[in-house]
Amino acid sequence: MSVAPPEIAHGLETPYPLQPCQNYFRLEGWALLRGGAAPTIARIRIGDTTHAPESTSRRDDVQSLYPEDEFAANTGFLFVIYLPFGNHLATLEASNDGGDTWHPVRSMMVPVSSHPLMGAFEPAGTNGLITETCRPTGWVWHPEFEIAHIELLFGNMALPVETGLERPDVAERFPDQPGARYSGFLLAENLPRGKGPIRLHVTTSCGRTYFLDPAYSAKLPNGAYAPPRPPPDMWELPPVDRAGTGASTPLPAAPDPAGPHNVLFVLYGDFTSNSAAHVCALADELIGHGYDCIVAVPEHAETIGAQGRTRFLAIEYPDLPNLASYYRDSRGPAVIHAWTTRERVRLFCAEAQTRFDCDLILHLEDNERELLANHLNCSLEELETLPAEDLDQRVPLDLTHPLRASQFMASAQGITVIIDRLREFVPADVPSTEIWPAALPTFAPRPLDHTFRRTLGIADSDTVLFYHGNAHASNAPEMLELHRAVLQLNEAGHRTWLLRTGRNSPDFERLLPPAVRPHLIHLGFVKRHRDLPRFMAMADVFVQPGQAGSFNDYRFPSKLPEFFALGRPVILPRSNLGHTVQHLRDAYVLEDANAATIAAAVMELTASPELTASLSQGAIAFGQKHFSWPRSAQRLIDFLLQHTRLKAPDDARQRAARAVSAAAAD
Repeated sequence: MSVAPPEIAHGLETPYPLQPCQNYFRLEGWALLRGGAAPTIARIRIGDTTHAPESTSRRDDVQSLYPEDEFAANTGFLFVIYLPFGNHLATLEASNDGGDTWHPVRSMMVPVSSHPLMGAFEPAGTNGLITETCRPTGWVWHPEFEIAHIELLFGNMALPVETGLERPDVAERFPDQPGARYSGFLLAENLPRGKGPIRLHVTTSCGRTYFLDPAYSAKLPNGAYAPPRPPPDMWELPPVDRAGTGASTPLPAAPDPAGPHNVLFVLYGDFTSNSAAHVCALADELIGHGYDCIVAVPEHAETIGAQGRTRFLAIEYPDLPNLASYYRDSRGPAVIHAWTTRERVRLFCAEAQTRFDCDLILHLEDNERELLANHLNCSLEELETLPAEDLDQRVPLDLTHPLRASQFMASAQGITVIIDRLREFVPADVPSTEIWPAALPTFAPRPLDHTFRRTLGIADSDTVLFYHGNAHASNAPEMLELHRAVLQLNEAGHRTWLLRTGRNSPDFERLLPPAVRPHLIHLGFVKRHRDLPRFMAMADVFVQPGQAGSFNDYRFPSKLPEFFALGRPVILPRSNLGHTVQHLRDAYVLEDANAATIAAAVMELTASPELTASLSQGAIAFGQKHFSWPRSAQRLIDFLLQHTRLKAPDDARQRAARAVSAAAAD
């Protein structure tokens, strides 16, 4: 005879959804199995491991709620559990028979963020300025990850550092951290002649990069011998180099010949960036047509794992001298397709074109001037008045130098743009074409995943908005509007959650209203191909906030094709794609997608199942008609064959490529 499960009562003082913690997950509350013959005990199960409470406590408030239950008072608990970096599914369980039978109380997602780097420089100089050569010293360690490499950055130089020095004072300060005792570092030689800021660059064995910034700078008219300038993917802007090569190894006497079917894609960041999804999809499609493709990133080629199965070779910028050996024909690229005009890309392409006899195609996907103005905290008008000398000093490698970019684009054989409006920046005599992004096959219509939602504490009647993408200086205003819309909906009695993936800048975190945090589930970075569609399936509505203007009119948010592919209503502003879709047929188009209008649109959708169903089908139909990586790749191939020396593979090569593609698909 089956026995009915006991009635379970519980309460959590730790706000839910749980905010990302750094290693130590803390949960406080109480749990009671009603009417039991023994006291209730609690535990937490994470995977195959169970954890007992750090402490228990008497709860007279629970006793007053259940005066008839003699064990109600002894139900308080406090869990403090160490967890590694990542997202963990935890289940709170309770027993009132001494632990023989456990009953699930509540499941919850526990996001654990990476712990920051720990370290410090010893005091040096006066008021942060070093004017006499010395050997900076200090200590550094990481609570989670093994440190693989350390170097000191001084201006545009990377200097060797002695590591593993014993620091008893640090060990005494952090007695529970084994890495603290031998955390000392010391610059291998005195600082060389030069000037600029000083930072410690730390790389862990798992490939993470950290910087220890003591807010020091040095101005040294005399010093030790200065080492050669670092390769062009360094973190500080090098001195103005009119040749633009920044070469770190001897250049060949003559450029290496090009392989007629070889393409080199160049990314400004690693494979976790949004642009990487576009490059990877196009490279794989071109391989399917018989071309040989390689993708170069500044560093962290190992992040290719974020993109799932790929067929091209991933390399890093410093691998450029060996590039020819990586192609099947041992020749160089016929064409470089570079994402975008940013400084580190420009410098790399300049060296690549010196080494290889190849053509250059650039890809534009943002109003780069707007991004730079935001970084410099000035208007577009003020940016135009900045002299070249100021720009040389203030433009970082990860943004575009307006003057150098103009020359860079003028030297290209062609330019591809993600949206037609960007052609305004293309020189008049340079051919261009528009190539829209698309979604991978893993992004397809999916039913609403109520089961997964319940594990996060989301009721079936609640509304979930979804947004994937980073929050940074350029999109912070519209991202705040999205979060305020969620707050307005909840204040109006409409239970709404915002499910987020992506990274937040520290400035955005400071601007985020505290009142919205209980309605926000932020999962951080997730693998796009594998995890993202599953998280998106929990959403009722997809929202792209924003308004027309110099930022949005020149971009095509890469998430939009994925929004349309899942089959949910899409809310977006009348900018970029909002000019193409039809309101109330393909999507819900707002003149200005701000907090008030987003909240009103969500209310209208939730009140009308018919409209929701219509827009869901409209999104699918629009996506299937307009978004296709094979069509986008064919458009790119046609453009390259017309404007570069790339040659079409012969029939045999194309048949072989198709056979390999078919085998890979199986």
